[in-house]
Amino acid sequence: MGCCSGRCTLAFICGMQLVSVLERQVIDFLGYQWAPILTNFVHILVVILGLFGTIQFRPRYVTGYAAWLVVWMTWNVFVICFYLEVGDLSKLLGFIYACYVVKLISEEEDSFDFIGGFDSYGYQGPQKTSHLQLQPMYM
Repeated sequence: MGCCSGRCTLAFICGMQLVSVLERQVIDFLGYQWAPILTNFVHILVVILGLFGTIQFRPRYVTGYAAWLVVWMTWNVFVICFYLEVGDLSKLLGFIYACYVVKLISEEEDSFDFIGGFDSYGYQGPQKTSHLQLQPMYM
């Protein structure tokens, strides 16, 4: 095994990521930002699993680590764009959720109906079919 093999390089990168995310975790704890704290914690766990998979020849752990890095990079790009207000992300996001809530509310209104409903044509009262009155029978 060479000095700069892929495994050694990946182990070094995992170690550097672990150090940097621990520093980020400390800073996020100072600001009480709970969403970044939770994602940092998950990232720490996945980096440890990736490091373990690299050292112990576990390709599933390394594959999971690689898939998580895509999610991690997407999260970081979202946070950067959100705080820098790039492309009105905070307004685009609000518009999407507003449309979603309107859709949910309209579906709830359509699916709920009292017995007989509010419309006059939906429910017809019982019709008398005969003019005979029913009398009790005594035996």
